[in-house]
Amino acid sequence: MQITRHKLFKLKVSDDGKFTITKAVEKTLNNFLSDPNNVYVNHSITTLSEDVSDYGNIKTVCRYILISVVYKDLNSSSLDVKGTSNKMKKIVHKQLESGAPIEEPLILTDLDKEIIEFENRQ
Repeated sequence: MQITRHKLFKLKVSDDGKFTITKAVEKTLNNFLSDPNNVYVNHSITTLSEDVSDYGNIKTVCRYILISVVYKDLNSSSLDVKGTSNKMKKIVHKQLESGAPIEEPLILTDLDKEIIEFENRQ
């Protein structure tokens, strides 16, 4: 069964006024979002600011952006999609995003059934 998890990303904002983030932070976010076993559920974003006194004038400066991501973790479940095709990944992600239950496939062939039946007779 997949596990619903929560992850926080605290991003330091540069002082250049353009709200740019470092390449390391961008790489961390991209790696997290590109993991096929992380199925996005929801997110929220907020800023963390502080009041700074600048020669008697108090101004609010944005220091960090906090991104909260809620996702379903498939790593330790029977729905692990790391070694599967892109089509299978898309199907599993769509099913989980819609909230529809996924039944595990029955992979027994006729030969498997005959072997099990033969072993039960002995």
